[in-house]
Amino acid sequence: EVPEKVAIIKRIKDEGHELANHTYSHPFGFRSLSPQQQHDEIVKGEEVIRQITGKSPSGFKAPGYDMDHLLLQTLREKGYSYDSSMIPTFVYPIIMRINNIFSGGVPRTHGPKWYWAIAPNKPYFPSFSSEWRRKSISLNDRKQNLLEIPSSVIPFFRLPFHATFALRLGNLYFKTAYALAKRRKAPLVYEFHAADLADTISDHRLSHLKNYPLERRLELVEKIIQQIAADYNVLTTHDLVKELSPK
Repeated sequence: EVPEKVAIIKRIKDEGHELANHTYSHPFGFRSLSPQQQHDEIVKGEEVIRQITGKSPSGFKAPGYDMDHLLLQTLREKGYSYDSSMIPTFVYPIIMRINNIFSGGVPRTHGPKWYWAIAPNKPYFPSFSSEWRRKSISLNDRKQNLLEIPSSVIPFFRLPFHATFALRLGNLYFKTAYALAKRRKAPLVYEFHAADLADTISDHRLSHLKNYPLERRLELVEKIIQQIAADYNVLTTHDLVKELSPK
């Protein structure tokens, strides 16, 4: 492994953060991989985290929100307590379709499905046959089941407002979306992408950040974190799952 990256992971763990499994190589089109390829990506990611931190991850997030009910069943069988691959919005399929047109017909290989917009906008136990449907299960079953922790979106409008969108659309967009989300009285699962704070912009997918100095991006992210910390009890997803599980 890359020593610099190992040092970063150790620092993340030492500062009290949770490390979940995001696959080994971050392949796009994850749900189109064969079951064996998916299994290998999950297991390799687990092994690296365990080797560096001494602890196996209890949660998983697929690259590009690219999951289905078959992936969730694999995670159940491997003993994961939660998945956080769902984002209940109709926006991503539209964005990816537009990108497909402007990129000369490059096929969309991953991402959310449009009907995920009607999935729950708060933690839920997903159906065995449909990742976006809530399943009613007994208290005893909950102790052994997989909890889906979706990325929060704006209530009713179902628009994403994680940090990538805040950086694209500005602080006013975040403040408006955040005010609406806060009224829900539900857990807030707010997402930050490390790429949004890249100091060197070379990937064409990050072209919107080229004229956005890192100092300004850091300033906005710090404001978002401070706002959330003032209004919510900030905790790891692993601890959130424990809070939501029956005693």
